[in-house]
Amino acid sequence: MLVMAKKRTPPDLSALTRGELEGVVLTLWERLEALESKVAKNSRNSSQPPSSDGLRKTNSLREPSGNKPGAQLGHKGSTLKRTAEPTEAIDHPLLRQCTRSHSTLPLAQSVVAERRQVIDVPASAFDVIEHRTLAVTCGCGQAHVSRFPTGVNESVQYGRNVRALAVHLTQGQMLPYARAAELIFEMMGMSVSPATLLAWICETRLALRGTADLIARQLHHAPVTVRRRIGPARGRQAALA
Repeated sequence: MLVMAKKRTPPDLSALTRGELEGVVLTLWERLEALESKVAKNSRNSSQPPSSDGLRKTNSLREPSGNKPGAQLGHKGSTLKRTAEPTEAIDHPLLRQCTRSHSTLPLAQSVVAERRQVIDVPASAFDVIEHRTLAVTCGCGQAHVSRFPTGVNESVQYGRNVRALAVHLTQGQMLPYARAAELIFEMMGMSVSPATLLAWICETRLALRGTADLIARQLHHAPVTVRRRIGPARGRQAALA
């Protein structure tokens, strides 16, 4: 189901100074020029391949239905449902004194009046987990050192979740390696080179080779039913026979 993006609410710029407003205008102007330059590029005026030109706009053959745009009358919409276990709960503090009598409020007796939940992606895009081995020396002089878990081989390395994300973006969503790396950086704040993504894909291909070969063998020996399309005339003849 296609989900349309909601229109953004414009920010409040009333508190900005003239210099800050000029900086915002210049930043937006530079972004506008960059976007217009990117849109105007094609295979004829740049080094981009013809496949990057996209599809040409065509006239729709669909006839107008006369209905208003959007959901029609009687359509059952869907709303966000409240979750029973939120990630974080923020209690907004009360005033210390009563607004009428100016007496000190019994804040220890306060209860939750209303709940509102905001669903959003986490601002902390990725975690860094440090693995540490421990060392101890026995009274007899024998030293003992613990071991790292399997797969933790380098002093600094990427985890399996970002590797799985890279495979999904390039193989599942069919994104080019450069665009997948750019998307990971914009969403996660993690800088990964396209060459690293390619290496992860090669490692995944080797790891799944046995499974892929097994599926191919099973498909090769599986019975296949071939259906032939029968035209209207031949279909009537077959029915009469």
